[in-house]
Amino acid sequence: MTKLPMKSRLVQILSEQKEAWDYELITKLLAEYGKSGDYWKWMARFWMAELSCGGIFSIVDVAADDGKRFAKGKVLYRYSLTDFGQARVNELLGA
Repeated sequence: MTKLPMKSRLVQILSEQKEAWDYELITKLLAEYGKSGDYWKWMARFWMAELSCGGIFSIVDVAADDGKRFAKGKVLYRYSLTDFGQARVNELLGA
């Protein structure tokens, strides 16, 4: 079975979970694709910022990282899928 592009899988994961913190999405995504390290972690965060700016993801909460997730003082985001984002999932991924 062919895997979705990682960015598309992020959208699908959030669609399944309804809401999730960025680090939860990243942990699941990287485990599924056998990726690790700072490059992939920060790439996934970049994709989430793009998806938020594009109206697919909505930020529903923010918190300061205590140093356990990315780096002390970094902002953590909790996302949900927008109605537009859910429509795109349904259209493109057949959900």
